Amino acid sequence: MIDYETIARSNHRSGMNCAMAVYDSLGMNNPNKTTPPRPRENGGVCGAVLAAEQVIRENGGTDKDIEEFERRFKEKYKHLKCIELRGFLTGKCNDYVGEAAAIVGNMGILKD
Repeated sequence: MIDYETIARSNHRSGMNCAMAVYDSLGMNNPNKTTPPRPRENGGVCGAVLAAEQVIRENGGTDKDIEEFERRFKEKYKHLKCIELRGFLTGKCNDYVGEAAAIVGNMGILKD
């Protein structure tokens, strides 16, 4: 099984923004890969969340799959919006990137 979390975190530490780090790590075997979303482009939602949701959709995921992803992410971090996650720069974006990738990887949607 591919360790999407580690790859996403490494991408982020290497200078990729949150959305690109997640999208790149989860998109290795994605035949429907397009362009990653821009961070906060949808009402301020975290780029890691947006990228994870895009990958879910591109791999045939449903609205229920998106809801499940959001439930799991919010279970750990309580929020989906960047400003709420980061607070006054106290959040750890690399953690959000890693968790978003890990959740999608564990949902069984991707083909390793």
